[in-house]
Amino acid sequence: MAFVVAALALVWGAGEAHFRGCVEEVSARYPPIAVSAFSRRETGPLKVAYDQERAEALDTCSRLPW
Repeated sequence: MAFVVAALALVWGAGEAHFRGCVEEVSARYPPIAVSAFSRRETGPLKVAYDQERAEALDTCSRLPW
């Protein structure tokens, strides 16, 4: 029984590490930079540069390494 629990903990930890690495990679590629939205057609005080690209890239991150 302890072997099964240890194996599950190992798989869980590997999946969590994979997910964190993916999120860090996305954050490095698409940094959340606040820019003024008044300089474009969109309205509002601030918007985040790369917000759509960042959201799409984060959707590809998974806790399953395969």
